[in-house]
Amino acid sequence: MVIILRPEDEPKEILEKISHFLEARGLKVSEKKTKLTAATDGFDFLGWHFKVQKNGKFRSTPSVDNYKKFRQKIKAIVNCSNYGSKVKATKLASIVRGWRNYHRFCKMDGSRFSLYHLQNRTYKVFNKETKQNRYTSKKLLDKAFPAVSYSESKHVNVKGNKSPFDGDLTYWSERNSKLYDGETSKVLKRQNHTCGYCGLKCTSEERVHLHHIDGNHNNWKPKNLIVVHESCHDYIHMGKSAS
Repeated sequence: MVIILRPEDEPKEILEKISHFLEARGLKVSEKKTKLTAATDGFDFLGWHFKVQKNGKFRSTPSVDNYKKFRQKIKAIVNCSNYGSKVKATKLASIVRGWRNYHRFCKMDGSRFSLYHLQNRTYKVFNKETKQNRYTSKKLLDKAFPAVSYSESKHVNVKGNKSPFDGDLTYWSERNSKLYDGETSKVLKRQNHTCGYCGLKCTSEERVHLHHIDGNHNNWKPKNLIVVHESCHDYIHMGKSAS
């Protein structure tokens, strides 16, 4: 847990309030895992680096460790001699798209998080294959590094004084659908923000998955798509494997 302090906040008072809040819910603050820090000093959490700048503006960027691990994954695939360029492009696309989507509300412009050098290295590796030329290599490169739009600090804000503990499942399930895009968001709205398997509301407590009913991931017809809780999705596939 990271506790962010404003200049006027007293660390002991804030920690006491949090302790009382968690104690009422059967939880306890872990001293080893809890860090008290000023918002202007910055801190890393869940792969992001958060900081309030001197001008008072909030800013988030991918953390140094997160960016380093991401580059290592890319290099491992590019340098793997067991894969051809087409397989590499497919594997790279999912990693790059996932990383860019994860940080789509961060400050991503400028050269700091540019993938130019990784793309340049990947293009050279693709172009070395006898079956590829500079045109086909460029097509594979575009596939391997898909563009994902980002908008700094445009995440979905919590309305008014809403809290996950207020019991308003309708609000939180509808808000949760805004965290997803594409077909997942469309199906969530069609299902009235409920799980297509258990029928319970989809809240932020658990991620949701897009499930293909017939098992064919190339069949994107609306009737073949339902949104289910992550645990429900696992249960569905467990049942299929057992049968």
